Amino acid sequence: MRRLLAFLGGVLSGGAIGTAVALLFTPRSGDSMRQGVRSRYADAIKAGEAAAAQKRAELEAQLNEIAGVALDTVDQL
Repeated sequence: MRRLLAFLGGVLSGGAIGTAVALLFTPRSGDSMRQGVRSRYADAIKAGEAAAAQKRAELEAQLNEIAGVALDTVDQL
């Protein structure tokens, strides 16, 4: 039990120290930082949507190709 409490104390104090250091050494103000985070988030969402659309188009092309082969096989029977 004592080891668990020591571990939790270390985790909490490390988190607090890390947060304090990050706040002290951040190069921008809070508003600017939040705007930057929002911008990166929006860019990530757009990139994800673009990648999903591209992958969907690739998969649809593969499906059409497979379906075309399957229809040709059925026609031959």
